[in-house]
Amino acid sequence: MISIITAIYNQLAMNRIYYDSIVKNTDSEFELIIIDNGSTDGSTEFFKSLGDNVHVIVNDGNYSYSYCQNVGIKAAKGDVYAFLNNDIVLSPHWDSRLMQVLGKDGYHILSLASNDRMATKEETKKLSRHWKHVKYPTKFIMGQGKLALKTMIKLCYGCNWEKFCEEVWNRHKLNLRIGFSGSAVIMDKQGLEMVGGQWDPTVEAPDFDMYLQTMKLNKEGKDIKPLSIVGGIFHHHFRRLTFYTKFPPFKDKDNIVDLNKKWSQEELDEYLGLMRK
Repeated sequence: MISIITAIYNQLAMNRIYYDSIVKNTDSEFELIIIDNGSTDGSTEFFKSLGDNVHVIVNDGNYSYSYCQNVGIKAAKGDVYAFLNNDIVLSPHWDSRLMQVLGKDGYHILSLASNDRMATKEETKKLSRHWKHVKYPTKFIMGQGKLALKTMIKLCYGCNWEKFCEEVWNRHKLNLRIGFSGSAVIMDKQGLEMVGGQWDPTVEAPDFDMYLQTMKLNKEGKDIKPLSIVGGIFHHHFRRLTFYTKFPPFKDKDNIVDLNKKWSQEELDEYLGLMRK
């Protein structure tokens, strides 16, 4: 079973689209663990209404990404942990295709391709530019409701999301590229154990920290490959639309430090440099 762990704060329209994409496109048995940071727009009630495989944990305020994911880990019952943002749309068979490589040849922590980071720099640049041209005019005209979000997807992917995803799959299959899209990071139990059984709750930019940890472990000779994206398994990230949401300050903000407090400049230059290739 896959434990899908997602932190939310409001964004009801996006939450509805996200859940629809999980149900429609996930082949495996799954549980969805929602870590709610104090939603006030009906999102809490929406997820609570969805059935026994959706578990809602309500925090006493707005907490950082790592804190929320660690709460989810403690509640998870699955063999695979999918740390997914709520502002994404998954592609068909994302999970069954991922299982063909997850846990094999040292790939214990993986990410999915997205409009943030595709299999090649050229594809990333082209799609990222196209998404910007779609996103801003649609938001200006239609707002940010469910219809507007669905319209953005149709305009960005030629009115056929499934066809676009299948074309990406046929081009790249299980080809791997060092790096990640922070909106979708998936790991097996061994991978989670190798990074200490949790996301580091003391560091900012936890997705970068997770990548850096895998790079360091790999360099030390551990049986784990650097965090990489699977080029043929695509997901859409609504990217930056959530920036327009006014989030309360993190309750644990005083416990969080910058990456350069944990990692040396030499490590940052070396490991992040490899991701930029």
